Amino acid sequence: MAVEFARCEAVLNAELMALAEAGEVQALVSEAVKRRDWVDFDASIGVINRIGARVEELEKERLALMPGVTGSGFYQFAGLFPDNERRILCGLYRQVKMEAARTRFEAEALASYLGEAHAIVSGMIEAAFPEKRGKIYGRSGMEQNAKLGGIVLDRRF
Repeated sequence: MAVEFARCEAVLNAELMALAEAGEVQALVSEAVKRRDWVDFDASIGVINRIGARVEELEKERLALMPGVTGSGFYQFAGLFPDNERRILCGLYRQVKMEAARTRFEAEALASYLGEAHAIVSGMIEAAFPEKRGKIYGRSGMEQNAKLGGIVLDRRF
C-alpha cells in the first residue's frame, strides 16, 4: 500500500501544480485581453491547451491507480489507507477539485467577457455602417474574403 500511496500522492501533487500553472497562464491571457495584445493572447491560449492536455493525462493516470473506481469514488479508494495517509490524499484531492473549479470559473468568465465584447462591437459596426454588414475589409480598404477571420479594432474607432 505504501507504493500506491506514494504514486497517488505524486499524481495529485502534479495535478495541483499543473492547475496552478494553468491559473497563472489564464491570468496572463486576461491581461493580454485587457491590453489588446493579441500576439500574447494566442501564445497563452496554446500554453493553456498544452497544460489542459497534461492535466487530463494526470487524471487518467490517477484513475488508473484506482482500478474499478470512478472519479467520484476517490474517497472510497482513499478509505483503504491508514488515517494519516487518507487525510493527506483527501486533502490533496480537495485542493485539486477546488483549483480545477477556480480555473474553470475564470475561463468561463473570460469567455463570457469576450462574447459580450464581440456582440457589442458587432452591434456598433452594424449600426454605424449598415451597408457594410457582413463584409470584411482589409487595410487597403478593399473587401476581403470572409473566410480570412475576424477583425481587430484599435482604440481610435
